[in-house]
Amino acid sequence: MIYKIIQSPIGSIVLASNGNALRELHIEGDRYFQNIPEDWIEQPNDLLLTRISNELIEYFNGKDIHFSVPLKYEGTEFQKQVWRELLHIPKGQTVNYAELAARIGRPRAVRAVGTAIGKNPLCIIIPCHRVIASNGLGGYVAGLHRKLYLLNHEHAI
Repeated sequence: MIYKIIQSPIGSIVLASNGNALRELHIEGDRYFQNIPEDWIEQPNDLLLTRISNELIEYFNGKDIHFSVPLKYEGTEFQKQVWRELLHIPKGQTVNYAELAARIGRPRAVRAVGTAIGKNPLCIIIPCHRVIASNGLGGYVAGLHRKLYLLNHEHAI
């Protein structure tokens, strides 16, 4: 895996690729990603990582960006189903966990949906921050203050 670190308004972001697709995006403070694995190689000039870096800069600068890099992520079939559905939540909109569970045809799996969202390996690109609790913001793997920033940035709240 190759990686690049960029700075953003919500802290450092680690981008990781297998050379063909973006595999991981971790925001500073991610409770499931504490350290860069020793076998990853830093390649700040990689074309794919540079492309996604530029798209993220445009996103944080307020441009209406559609991320264009190929994605490849690993997880259970249920997690992948949840993550694919997250891609259908438009910028500036939110859904709650129960709505998302219903969208994937699993209305009773609200907690499992929340767990899958927390394991999203491509935060921002797969917009898990757009899922909120029915009684408030809910959680966020990199901290609620970052989720709140992203939602405000997208004019979702």
